Amino acid sequence: MIDDVVAQPAHLREALALLRDMELPGGDFPGGLVVCGIGGSALAGEIAAAIIGSRAHRPLQTVRGYRPEPWVGRGTFVFCPSYSGNADTTLEYFAAAHAAGATVVGLTSGGRLAELADRRGLPLVRVPAGSQPRTMTSFSIVTALCLATAAEAGPDLRDEVADAADFLDELVREWGPEAPADSLAKSLARALHETPVMIYGSGPTTPVAHRWKTQLNETGKKVAFSSELLEADHHELCTWGHLRDPGSWAGIFLENRADQHPRAVRRMELTAEIIADTGAPTHWVSARGATRAQRILSLVLLADFVSVYTAALSKVDPSDIELISRLNRLVG
Repeated sequence: MIDDVVAQPAHLREALALLRDMELPGGDFPGGLVVCGIGGSALAGEIAAAIIGSRAHRPLQTVRGYRPEPWVGRGTFVFCPSYSGNADTTLEYFAAAHAAGATVVGLTSGGRLAELADRRGLPLVRVPAGSQPRTMTSFSIVTALCLATAAEAGPDLRDEVADAADFLDELVREWGPEAPADSLAKSLARALHETPVMIYGSGPTTPVAHRWKTQLNETGKKVAFSSELLEADHHELCTWGHLRDPGSWAGIFLENRADQHPRAVRRMELTAEIIADTGAPTHWVSARGATRAQRILSLVLLADFVSVYTAALSKVDPSDIELISRLNRLVG
């Protein structure tokens, strides 16, 4: 698992090379880009939208479900990533969106999605097999960015992603397994591995907060939730003042000052102060980098390192997903 996290910069480069050699459909898509997926595949669409940010020209939406929305059809570009190729939601959406007249592209390492795309002659991005799906999210993020460009929904950000890959190489050295014990990733893991966690994002860090939650859940096997500011300030904040044991939960705040609204950053600072005043430990995590892609992807990389280190401290197998596999077998 740690090898796959260390390989994230390489995955970004591999994805760029893979897509450079593919002829993707393009044209005028007033409906913008819709990403349909579940788990890390859905998050990839939201993270790609966060990287594009205010540079978007048309809608960029992520959906999780079986049936396309009524407005999905001609004039809409649909991207359906499923690493295994067997996610039932993605398979049904893929077929239905195509039937509705949308331009559809899939991404997978194989499975039924590959069979369906080949049978119908639909474009498919084939990614390397043999890894945990959550470690291959970079391929879906880069594909979503390239498809947004093809749909004229966002600018061409391939150079920005390539620069981000180089920047992540530096962060791998700073946070990776050979880094000092007091590095940020290892320090956060020690602080969090025995405590349930609430991760807060705002604006572009909202999907990244969800990535932190899912990685701590699936890789670290720990109780973690994510929430969005400013919304959480209007209800959830009340709960922190009524914990029986103030130290029984920790709060993490993901700040990306360059891309967040100044008032949103100020609200995040005040929320962290109020929660800290209750006696609950809080941790402020700032995005790193000179570009929007660097800043967003730096927080994604940090989440992945923290989750693996948390698993190591808790002496659990980060690759174990038996309960998820059991559910999938029951669903069929």
